[in-house]
Amino acid sequence: MDIVLDTCPAPECNLTPRDVVGLLDQLAAYHAHFVPAFARSEPACWAETYLRGLLSSCERKSIEPMALHLGMPIRPLQHFIGQSTWSIEPVVAQHQLLVGSTLGEEDGAFLIDESGVVKQGHDSVGVAPQYCGSVGKVANAQLGV
Repeated sequence: MDIVLDTCPAPECNLTPRDVVGLLDQLAAYHAHFVPAFARSEPACWAETYLRGLLSSCERKSIEPMALHLGMPIRPLQHFIGQSTWSIEPVVAQHQLLVGSTLGEEDGAFLIDESGVVKQGHDSVGVAPQYCGSVGKVANAQLGV
Protein backbone atom coordinates (compact mmCIF):
# COMPACT_ATOMS: atom_id res chain seq x y z
CA MET A 1 0.00 0.00 0.00
CA ASP A 2 1.35 3.43 -0.98
CA ILE A 3 1.09 6.35 1.43
CA VAL A 4 0.26 9.62 -0.28
CA LEU A 5 1.61 12.51 1.77
CA ASP A 6 0.67 15.43 -0.44
CA THR A 7 -3.03 14.81 -1.05
CA CYS A 8 -3.89 18.51 -1.07
CA PRO A 9 -0.88 20.53 -2.24
CA ALA A 10 -0.77 24.19 -1.34
CA PRO A 11 -1.51 26.53 -4.23
CA GLU A 12 1.45 28.22 -5.85
CA CYS A 13 1.95 31.71 -4.51
CA ASN A 14 2.97 34.27 -7.11
CA LEU A 15 2.43 37.57 -5.30
CA THR A 16 4.28 40.59 -6.59
CA PRO A 17 5.64 43.30 -4.26
CA ARG A 18 2.71 45.47 -5.40
CA ASP A 19 0.27 42.72 -4.34
CA VAL A 20 1.87 42.58 -0.90
CA VAL A 21 1.58 46.36 -0.45
CA GLY A 22 -2.13 46.06 -1.28
CA LEU A 23 -2.50 43.29 1.27
CA LEU A 24 -0.86 45.46 3.92
CA ASP A 25 -3.45 48.15 3.24
CA GLN A 26 -6.21 45.55 3.55
CA LEU A 27 -4.71 44.28 6.82
CA ALA A 28 -4.70 47.83 8.21
CA ALA A 29 -8.33 48.29 7.15
CA TYR A 30 -9.27 44.97 8.78
CA HIS A 31 -7.49 45.92 12.01
CA ALA A 32 -9.26 49.31 12.02
CA HIS A 33 -12.57 47.48 12.59
CA PHE A 34 -11.23 46.31 15.96
CA VAL A 35 -9.58 49.49 17.27
CA PRO A 36 -12.81 50.73 18.97
CA ALA A 37 -12.95 47.41 20.88
CA PHE A 38 -9.90 48.50 22.90
CA ALA A 39 -10.27 51.09 25.67
CA ARG A 40 -6.78 52.48 25.00
CA SER A 41 -4.64 52.93 21.91
CA GLU A 42 -1.65 50.91 23.19
CA PRO A 43 -3.44 47.53 23.27
CA ALA A 44 -4.89 48.24 19.82
CA CYS A 45 -1.36 48.86 18.50
CA TRP A 46 -0.05 45.67 20.12
CA ALA A 47 -2.99 43.76 18.65
CA GLU A 48 -1.93 44.95 15.20
CA THR A 49 1.67 43.93 15.90
CA TYR A 50 0.53 40.47 17.02
CA LEU A 51 -1.65 40.10 13.92
CA ARG A 52 1.25 41.12 11.66
CA GLY A 53 3.45 38.58 13.44
CA LEU A 54 0.95 35.79 12.91
CA LEU A 55 0.74 36.62 9.20
CA SER A 56 4.48 37.14 8.78
CA SER A 57 7.00 34.76 7.25
CA CYS A 58 8.42 34.14 10.73
CA GLU A 59 8.95 30.39 11.08
CA ARG A 60 7.86 30.10 14.74
CA LYS A 61 4.64 31.87 15.68
CA SER A 62 5.34 32.46 19.34
CA ILE A 63 5.79 35.91 20.86
CA GLU A 64 9.58 36.22 21.01
CA PRO A 65 10.37 35.11 17.44
CA MET A 66 7.53 37.22 16.04
CA ALA A 67 8.64 40.34 17.95
CA LEU A 68 12.25 39.88 16.85
CA HIS A 69 11.16 39.28 13.24
CA LEU A 70 9.13 42.50 13.28
CA GLY A 71 11.86 44.50 15.04
CA MET A 72 9.64 45.11 18.07
CA PRO A 73 10.50 44.83 21.78
CA ILE A 74 9.61 41.42 23.20
CA ARG A 75 8.36 42.26 26.72
CA PRO A 76 5.50 44.63 25.76
CA LEU A 77 4.12 42.10 23.28
CA GLN A 78 4.42 39.34 25.89
CA HIS A 79 2.60 41.57 28.37
CA PHE A 80 -0.17 42.32 25.86
CA ILE A 81 -0.80 38.62 25.23
CA GLY A 82 -0.24 37.31 28.76
CA GLN A 83 -1.08 39.94 31.37
CA SER A 84 -2.78 43.02 29.92
CA THR A 85 -6.36 43.63 30.98
CA TRP A 86 -8.27 44.23 27.77
CA SER A 87 -11.69 42.71 27.36
CA ILE A 88 -12.13 40.07 24.68
CA GLU A 89 -15.93 40.49 24.44
CA PRO A 90 -15.89 43.64 22.24
CA VAL A 91 -13.31 42.01 19.94
CA VAL A 92 -15.43 38.85 19.60
CA ALA A 93 -18.58 40.94 19.03
CA GLN A 94 -16.88 42.89 16.23
CA HIS A 95 -15.57 39.66 14.71
CA GLN A 96 -19.08 38.19 14.76
CA LEU A 97 -20.44 41.29 13.02
CA LEU A 98 -17.79 41.00 10.29
CA VAL A 99 -18.44 37.28 9.81
CA GLY A 100 -22.19 37.92 9.72
CA SER A 101 -21.86 40.67 7.13
CA THR A 102 -19.54 38.52 5.00
CA LEU A 103 -21.22 35.13 5.25
CA GLY A 104 -24.66 35.97 6.56
CA GLU A 105 -27.88 35.16 4.77
CA GLU A 106 -31.33 35.72 6.22
CA ASP A 107 -32.12 32.00 6.07
CA GLY A 108 -28.51 30.82 6.51
CA ALA A 109 -27.00 28.47 9.06
CA PHE A 110 -23.43 28.05 10.21
CA LEU A 111 -22.50 24.58 11.46
CA ILE A 112 -19.47 23.71 13.54
CA ASP A 113 -18.60 20.10 14.30
CA GLU A 114 -16.05 18.60 16.63
CA SER A 115 -13.27 16.31 15.55
CA GLY A 116 -12.60 13.78 18.28
CA VAL A 117 -9.51 11.59 18.45
CA VAL A 118 -9.46 8.66 20.85
CA LYS A 119 -6.36 8.91 23.07
CA GLN A 120 -4.72 6.68 25.68
CA GLY A 121 -3.37 8.22 28.87
CA HIS A 122 -3.56 11.83 30.03
CA ASP A 123 -0.31 13.36 28.73
CA SER A 124 -1.83 15.29 25.81
CA VAL A 125 -3.64 18.58 26.44
CA GLY A 126 -7.40 18.22 26.82
CA VAL A 127 -7.54 14.43 27.04
CA ALA A 128 -10.44 13.33 29.22
CA PRO A 129 -13.46 11.05 29.13
CA GLN A 130 -15.83 13.01 26.87
CA TYR A 131 -18.22 12.46 24.00
CA CYS A 132 -16.19 11.57 20.90
CA GLY A 133 -18.13 11.78 17.64
CA SER A 134 -15.70 9.53 15.76
CA VAL A 135 -16.67 6.58 17.97
CA GLY A 136 -20.18 7.80 18.84
CA LYS A 137 -19.83 7.50 22.61
CA VAL A 138 -18.01 8.82 25.67
CA ALA A 139 -14.34 7.81 25.43
CA ASN A 140 -10.93 9.00 26.56
CA ALA A 141 -10.42 11.52 23.76
CA GLN A 142 -8.95 14.82 22.65
CA LEU A 143 -11.34 17.15 20.82
CA GLY A 144 -10.84 19.87 18.27
CA VAL A 145 -13.32 21.99 16.35
